[in-house]
Amino acid sequence: MRDFKYIGYPLLIILISALFYQLVSTYISGTVQNTLLILIRVCALFSFGMALNKTTRRHMSVWKIVLSVVITIFLLLYELGAFYLPILSTALAFFGVGGFFICMLYILCGYMFMD
Repeated sequence: MRDFKYIGYPLLIILISALFYQLVSTYISGTVQNTLLILIRVCALFSFGMALNKTTRRHMSVWKIVLSVVITIFLLLYELGAFYLPILSTALAFFGVGGFFICMLYILCGYMFMD
């Protein structure tokens, strides 16, 4: 049972989020589809990062929780196109931060949220 907690939960999150992603991409169309697909991806990556943390909460550090939530919301709004900062876009392009690395940041934020 302990192995299921460490291996099964992340695998279950991958399977359920893939199912939701496929259902939304198949049955919903228009501009709502793109927004829902981004939200599903962000929720799946954040919860995947939470599931990867094998320890229980050691410290009730509010700063890590707040920082992870603020970064996640900031990146989500940036991906949804709610705001556009030319300096930020230039800096992200300079460092090569694209879709894959933003996904890694979502996973890190989920991990930090549970730590």
